[in-house]
Amino acid sequence: MSIFSKIRNKFRRKKYDNLEDLEKLTKGLPPAPQEISAQTSLQEQDQRIHMDNVKARLDLILTELDNLKMQSQMAAERLKNIEKTLADMRGIKYY
Repeated sequence: MSIFSKIRNKFRRKKYDNLEDLEKLTKGLPPAPQEISAQTSLQEQDQRIHMDNVKARLDLILTELDNLKMQSQMAAERLKNIEKTLADMRGIKYY
């Protein structure tokens, strides 16, 4: 054997015929940090989207309440005007 073949054999990857050993090794390992960060980032995005949806719904409800408030104020003003005209009509006597 030449010196180059000895060096090449030292740095060559080992071939595994039995893949069960590799599966046993990977089962005992914790998940990779990239997988954990990806899962947490997805959960954070889901929470943000959910909160945005809740905020949008609350804004819609608030605008509807403001609309109802304005409508009730307009109805109250119309009733006051009608009561005022009725009071004026009672004051006028037709002979």
